[in-house]
Amino acid sequence: MERRFAVHACTAVITAAALLGSTSAHAAPKGAEARAAFDRGVAAYKKADYSGAADALGRSFALEADADTLYAWAQTERKLNHCDKAIELYDRLLVMELPGANKAAVRTQIEECQAIIAAQQPADPVTPTPVVTPPPEEPARTPDDIRPPHRTSSKWLNPVGLGLMAVGVVGLGAGSVFLVQANSAEGDAATATTYGDFERYDDRATSRGKLGIIATASGAVLLTAGIVYIVTRSSDERAPIAFGIDPVNASVVAAGTF
Repeated sequence: MERRFAVHACTAVITAAALLGSTSAHAAPKGAEARAAFDRGVAAYKKADYSGAADALGRSFALEADADTLYAWAQTERKLNHCDKAIELYDRLLVMELPGANKAAVRTQIEECQAIIAAQQPADPVTPTPVVTPPPEEPARTPDDIRPPHRTSSKWLNPVGLGLMAVGVVGLGAGSVFLVQANSAEGDAATATTYGDFERYDDRATSRGKLGIIATASGAVLLTAGIVYIVTRSSDERAPIAFGIDPVNASVVAAGTF
């Protein structure tokens, strides 16, 4: 097992021995039916028929629990953007007896899939439960003491709009980082000296590029939403904000119309 899978895990991609046409007896299941299903999966993968490849490799693994087949199956599910399924298969692979370098490569794939899933989750602004403290008792005032209220609130200090804008800026920053990483990986792939290195860098460029696009798009949407929310709100709509202390959560909270 170590002799076969070490080649694949060290490059963190499906290498030539697994999905690029190798017919070596050391790179596939031994049983005839499992080997036939494995070969069908290889052929489908080479044609970019990832759905067919996943079905065939899953069938092969059901017939013979081979580490190369399981890794190829997980990589194919990732090509289909089925990160949840890919993580499940990677986890099953980690249970097998593999060299430490192989397991480290698999964990890297898991981390990248988890990052993709996290970036796809919508960012919802968290609104704290308002706690209003009663106003202090005031002494009786004479008519001469009464003055009209002076409103100094500004719609540009709207906490909901500012919160959306802040999350949007964070998303744009994260997207920029991922896109820079993707561009760097593409450059490494272009200068790779082996096909395995090319596949590893190309796969990293694809995953980081997706993360960059998702994070940048989400950040732009949230930033725009925050600006629109603030611009469309009138200053007169804002009521005075009351501040108080939440003794349970040990925090300062604000209440009012935002």
